[in-house]
Amino acid sequence: MIVVVTGAKGYIGKEVVKLLSTKNITVLPFDIDDWDIRQPAKNIDPTVDVVVHLAGLVKVGESVKRPTAYFYTNTVGTKNVIDKFPNAKFILASTGAAYDPTSPYAVSKVMAEEIVKECCSDYTIFRFFNVGGRKPTNPEGLYAATQNAISSKKFTIYGNDYNTADGTCVRDYVHVDDLCRAIVSAVYAAGTKTIEPIGSGSSYTVKEYVDAFLHVNGKLFDVEFGERRPGDNEKSEVPFVSQFMVPTKTIYDIVEI
Repeated sequence: MIVVVTGAKGYIGKEVVKLLSTKNITVLPFDIDDWDIRQPAKNIDPTVDVVVHLAGLVKVGESVKRPTAYFYTNTVGTKNVIDKFPNAKFILASTGAAYDPTSPYAVSKVMAEEIVKECCSDYTIFRFFNVGGRKPTNPEGLYAATQNAISSKKFTIYGNDYNTADGTCVRDYVHVDDLCRAIVSAVYAAGTKTIEPIGSGSSYTVKEYVDAFLHVNGKLFDVEFGERRPGDNEKSEVPFVSQFMVPTKTIYDIVEI
């Protein structure tokens, strides 16, 4: 089996490549240095079995300021990857925000999903929720937020006036190891046409996440509250646990540094 992984040098991509490489699989990793997916590919053999498409832009706040960049990378980029590998099973990394798309980032992913559904005969669309755990080489997402807070001695929670238990946003947090195992399971599952949420099935407020981080790692920073950020959902929870998902990690595993 030959599997292409785009975004192979990213936080999730590196872990997916590592796990696939332990199987009887030939992995072809691509990152922006190999192929800028905003442009049609050249000189790449299209004969592969599966594409795991992880490449893309992922910052909600940035997408509000740079919507065109997000549509071009996440939506047009997905089309270009499909065009290069038209006969492959396609696994798309989408977002849990697609259930309630309130930002250009989420909308760009919804549009990418529609392209996959219309153009691919065999696909799995994974709507990732908030991914954490393990120390990434290039900090991003949850890890970057906490590392920045450690450096500045301050963690800002954006919005404490939401209609939730403590006023902060509610999120489902999933460990990157559990997420990668779900992707590998989907690689082996033929003939699927499905959209699956990838989360732990357990939701926490942002404040509860930060409290867990400080409990596990010590009081490394102070916590303050700021204004709501444009594009943030009040609640982002999995509607059901994916058939590919077997959560083995807890919130305390996710926050450990």
